[in-house]
Amino acid sequence: MAEELAARRRRVQPPAEPEPKAPPPRRRRSLRDRLRALRPGPRGRRRLRVALLAALITLLLAGGAIAVGSAMSGSPSRAPATAGNGARAWLGIDMASTPLGGVLVAGVAPGSPAQAAGIRPGDVITQIDTQPMAAPSIVEAAIAGMQPGDHVEIQLQRGTSTLTVEATLAQQGAGHP
Repeated sequence: MAEELAARRRRVQPPAEPEPKAPPPRRRRSLRDRLRALRPGPRGRRRLRVALLAALITLLLAGGAIAVGSAMSGSPSRAPATAGNGARAWLGIDMASTPLGGVLVAGVAPGSPAQAAGIRPGDVITQIDTQPMAAPSIVEAAIAGMQPGDHVEIQLQRGTSTLTVEATLAQQGAGHP
């Protein structure tokens, strides 16, 4: 019987292990398939719309807050004429835009070069040293390019008269804007 068992064992061979199959080669997805995979489903689209709407509302509210703030603090085109470097040239006027051209003098600082030159509130500056002035930013740029002690010739419109005055720019003091 031992021989018979041994013979059976020889006849019955253990099943051979199947050879591992190589994974099929990966098919490269087309650009269209990749873009489709990035598309959000119906819930994702809704979330995206809600997020965009919230961003739009936030921007509108921020713009409104800025508009209210600038309206309460004065005209956004109102600005002092100063320069941006270390020794800042100073004329001593507050300005506003005018629809008719030129720059309206809204205020004159006491003891300023503008007051010494005879500039008054209500005057309209039309030229500085033969350069036409159409906006407060142009006046600021013209003054910023000068140094304290420089002489400037300013052409004004006062009522129906045209005046030319000369001002000597000063250094802006700590108490003046």
